[in-house]
Amino acid sequence: MKLSRRTKSILVILGGLAVIVLTWNGLGQHYPQINEWLYLPERLYRTLRTLMGSDPVSSSLPPENLPWQLTLVKIVVTLALLAGMYRIAQKLFVEYYTQFRLLFRRNQILVVGINQKGQALLDDLKRTHDTTGVAIELDADHCNAGALRRDGHLVYFGDGTQSAVLQDAGIRSARFMICFLDKEQTTINVVRALHQITQKHPGKYQVRCFLHIGNAKVSAMLQQSDYFEDEKKNGIDLRFFNHHQMIARQFFSRLPYDYAQQMSDHDAAFRLVVFGTGETAKALLVQALQVMHTINPASPDIIVYGADAELAGRQLAAEYPGAAMVSSIKYMTFDGAYDQILNEFVIDPPTHLVPVVIVAFDDDSANLKLSLEILHATPAAAFRVYALNYHNHGLNALLKSRQSRLNRLTFFGSLESVCQVELITHERLDITARSIHEDYLQQLAPQQGSVSESDAYKQSWDRLNEQAKDANRAQADHIAYKLAMCGKLEVTHEQGAGVQHALSFTADEAEMLAQVEHRRWMAQRYLAGWRYGAQRDDRRRLHPSLVDWEMLAETEKQKDRDVVLRIPHLARRNGTKPSV
Repeated sequence: MKLSRRTKSILVILGGLAVIVLTWNGLGQHYPQINEWLYLPERLYRTLRTLMGSDPVSSSLPPENLPWQLTLVKIVVTLALLAGMYRIAQKLFVEYYTQFRLLFRRNQILVVGINQKGQALLDDLKRTHDTTGVAIELDADHCNAGALRRDGHLVYFGDGTQSAVLQDAGIRSARFMICFLDKEQTTINVVRALHQITQKHPGKYQVRCFLHIGNAKVSAMLQQSDYFEDEKKNGIDLRFFNHHQMIARQFFSRLPYDYAQQMSDHDAAFRLVVFGTGETAKALLVQALQVMHTINPASPDIIVYGADAELAGRQLAAEYPGAAMVSSIKYMTFDGAYDQILNEFVIDPPTHLVPVVIVAFDDDSANLKLSLEILHATPAAAFRVYALNYHNHGLNALLKSRQSRLNRLTFFGSLESVCQVELITHERLDITARSIHEDYLQQLAPQQGSVSESDAYKQSWDRLNEQAKDANRAQADHIAYKLAMCGKLEVTHEQGAGVQHALSFTADEAEMLAQVEHRRWMAQRYLAGWRYGAQRDDRRRLHPSLVDWEMLAETEKQKDRDVVLRIPHLARRNGTKPSV
């Protein structure tokens, strides 16, 4: 009969404990006087030597009148043996000890891989959530294992693409599992292992698994699909995420705090200047189209510069056909010369123009070089420059430590800042999103219904599909922008400030924010592939409310007003900080 690793671990630990107990009791029976406190160091010493292969009764006991100096030496030697055996046990029996501890872990968080991303996630668990996780790692000699163990995390060595390893690591009792690996094929193999588990033990598992997919669009489509309903019915809820989207969402969650004053200006026209056409730059564009909706309907104006800008423009149009309906995006070839680009911002800039310069090439060094050149070529108070700094090493790390002196240069997107459990699981964001949806359901009544209502959005939160949940999350993401537009967003030195305590909106503010909310909602629908249709058709993605505010029916306008008027209630229910 082949024993599992967990069974072997239990047998080894129980065997070691049995040797200690039997030796301790046997010494007491062979030497009755050893039961006295005087001989406690001798008893410990002989027990430890037994574990090292020595005969515990090979010599007689020392006399009772043994000089205290020799007793002290015996105690010191015993302590040294204890320390040495602890180190040896760490090396030889760490796997068995880890398996033994896993027997008593419940509701744990599993992380597959302890590469730089996995380590950053576990560090965030410890720092932000004050809890420890369980890591599954293939390489038994991985350099990050020791540091993670010192922080209290359990590191289980094994192949995470094998169903037996996932089961031994505690997938059945896990709260959720995160698979954030460099190789997408390995992630797919983990999914196969999960599928094998559900086939063998249907209905016995209740766990969420978050899997990283390198392409942002594919990740979003998988997240909103029903391809893995069989696994969900059997208890494994597969969810997908993408780190480019995480960078973009984190970046735009901080923007209203940086530009709170400008956003309260009714005439402010934001212009996003993005250098770069890679996956992160594309994710930033899509997120900007979703949330950068301010009082000025013409905002934001977006210009993208890159060596292959025209190709990037065609690709975005193919992936998001509705993007052109949301905002004007110009794609310009960039050959390294930026003087003409910046002249408009420095020499007689247009009134109320608010430039947001984002340098987001795929290479950190190129981002730093261009950012510093722009800073040196423009006046000190001209505008901020945001530089993508994914790896955070070398000169970038040195300059980031001098952030207070480079107040116009802001780094974003570092692995440490992006690898946050919240950005993957949306747990805090979902508190607000769930409240938004619950309030929406409460306000729905038969007489308030219209052709624009859909049964898919009338379900309880737990029964909503991911597309409907994402719509509520997008609304929650925009709360800080709405507060900034009417000067009600408190900005402190700590990111993620809150709202003013006695929060309320005037009638004019509510009407203005309702119009902004309608534009934001239309943008979210356009990007999801919806078009205008006289009758709502979810299958064909047609919606009658995809029209300008002036053409919107009064019942539909009231829904947008209700969204705004619920914000103070959401702030009181979920705390003074919006979940952004």
